[in-house]
Amino acid sequence: MAARKKSSAGPAPRLGHGEFVAYPGGPTAIYDLLERLSAVAGDSPDFGTPGISLDRKRLTVRWYGDLPAPAQAVLADPGCEVTVQQTEFRPGDLRTEAERLLREHPDVLAAATARPEGDGVEVLVPPAVADPAGGAQQAVAAIDSAVPLFADVGDTPPA
Repeated sequence: MAARKKSSAGPAPRLGHGEFVAYPGGPTAIYDLLERLSAVAGDSPDFGTPGISLDRKRLTVRWYGDLPAPAQAVLADPGCEVTVQQTEFRPGDLRTEAERLLREHPDVLAAATARPEGDGVEVLVPPAVADPAGGAQQAVAAIDSAVPLFADVGDTPPA
């Protein structure tokens, strides 16, 4: 089930799957909808990272395959604009792959996360690894993955 976290003006907290930040001062309908949707489908490996527009009036629901009836029922009367976007890969599989990549390649990767778009895994390669290899993408070229890797150079993200 989704956990709604209130936010102050500070940096966004690190979130787990099914968690989201409710920023103050905006319409609450989108957060209520997201909470209801996460309650019925948040544990599904097919449910991806939702996207909230900057004006907090539009929600993008990312899903792999057919949207189940309980999720369809929640989205039937959304209270805001909703777009359902199909993902190329199952988001749960991408999260599992990101964890595997970090576990098996700690000497190359500083971080790995499933992309919100559901089209692969974002990986962060430290400069000390990327520079000698000729760039982040070259540093991960030998890593075997069934999904596309989107590499960028950077240090370990703060906890």
